[in-house]
Amino acid sequence: MGEKMVEDVGPSGTRSWVKAAGLVAGAGALVGLAVEFHWLGWTSIPGGSCGGRYSPCPEGTTPTLILAFVLTFVGFIGLTLAFAEFKRVRSGKAVPGALMAAGVLIALWPGWQAYLWMRGPVLDRAWQAGADRPASVRGVGAWAVGEDAKTVVRARTDALVAYDSGSGDRGWVLRAPVRESVCAMSERIVDGIGLVAFARDSKPCDTVWGVDVRNGRKVWERNITGVTPGLYQGGGGLLSADAGVAVALGEHSVHGYGLTDGAVRWTAKPVPAAGTEADDDVECEPVTASTAGGTTTVAVTCGGYSDFHSAFLLTLDTATGKELSRRELPVESYLTSAAVLSAEPFTLLVQEKDERGLAAVLSYGDPDDLRREPVTIPLTADEEDLALTGFDPEFAARPVFRTVVADGNLIVAAAKPGSDHPERVAAYSLDDGRRRWHTDLGTGVAALAPVGPDRVAVLGESQRMWTLTADDGTRVGEEDGTTVRDISLKLDSGPQLVRAGDGWVIVNADGDNYPPALAVRP
Repeated sequence: MGEKMVEDVGPSGTRSWVKAAGLVAGAGALVGLAVEFHWLGWTSIPGGSCGGRYSPCPEGTTPTLILAFVLTFVGFIGLTLAFAEFKRVRSGKAVPGALMAAGVLIALWPGWQAYLWMRGPVLDRAWQAGADRPASVRGVGAWAVGEDAKTVVRARTDALVAYDSGSGDRGWVLRAPVRESVCAMSERIVDGIGLVAFARDSKPCDTVWGVDVRNGRKVWERNITGVTPGLYQGGGGLLSADAGVAVALGEHSVHGYGLTDGAVRWTAKPVPAAGTEADDDVECEPVTASTAGGTTTVAVTCGGYSDFHSAFLLTLDTATGKELSRRELPVESYLTSAAVLSAEPFTLLVQEKDERGLAAVLSYGDPDDLRREPVTIPLTADEEDLALTGFDPEFAARPVFRTVVADGNLIVAAAKPGSDHPERVAAYSLDDGRRRWHTDLGTGVAALAPVGPDRVAVLGESQRMWTLTADDGTRVGEEDGTTVRDISLKLDSGPQLVRAGDGWVIVNADGDNYPPALAVRP
């Protein structure tokens, strides 16, 4: 007869069995962690590949995969030895199999928590809109509608398209007039009405609509003798609204219309200041404007590109169009760029044709205070170059600038001297023009957007997002930011960032090679 295995059921045998069972369960936990980390690590890589400056791997992917391989090796060796030890003290396969399965299950929750710690906070892509059709159209601007931006309206050259920011479902569509394109949009929506203007190819913006953004219905239409959008600031500032009045810039004139019905309220024609050395035939052109607090502030140039005469800020009563005040702009040549960065406080980007002329951001605490000179923040200085936008605006009808005015500061993307790639965010005081703080991110700044009254969000090209306090630039949350997953190769240059609930909607100008809009959220 063959030898029979006799199990030790005494205290020492019990201790041996408990030890062997613990070894099997522990080895099973290691194997469970290995499988879990392999799954979490490989599925975290968007498109199955990552690495490099413009498509970096998500935070935590590398340590997760390293641990996965280490635990695979250690776990299977440990499981082999643990099975052998268990078999030495007790026969059978069902019990060690159950112990291994228990170890795997027990390890899943701690493994998930460890992965969350290595990964850090993330924003996941919730949805993305289908490509623009026809492919020839481009995005030219966007509006956030309603509380928490429940709807985002993206303007294309041929239409306004509404998206539900929660689901990405396409809502209403309002088509542009035949053979005309969207050329200008109001900066903000007032009382549910947004303003949009249209132009034929290479022609002025001469058709103005008031649009109910809640349902996409055209409320009214006005035809004016319009102006051609500027080369560098697009159609920004040609339309504005406040206090029940829609303001539209026309050729040599500023028009006021009823916001809800389009009824003509007033027309103002800017002229050179009295007492200046000017011929009677010098004409003045409004180039950009903003409307807030019952007044409309208009930047006006007189004379042409080669026969420049003067430039000034004109303040009008929004209700009546009456001139309240004017003050000269500190320029001596034609304005190649003039764009309002903030209505309150009034902040203006100005660039002259003259190579040695003014290229700066001007801040006016009160445009009507003629005794106070504007605070000047040069676009280029010893410390850095401000990178508000590219050479041409990405969104031609409502340009997006990589800047936010908050807490008395101009917060802006900036490039170090000698670099043309902005990898820094800096804040300049609107009271004295001095730099208050800066922070280097180590990656290009793709977009800036406000987060409430005293914080700003920064989207980096490395698929990370930071939240900074406006007053001193302190990083809120993780020092290295929040990972934004699965947006690699989905961002156009200079996208628009729109806060929507607890997440973000990212709007691209190029809706053919990139998603027209996509959303990310925790």
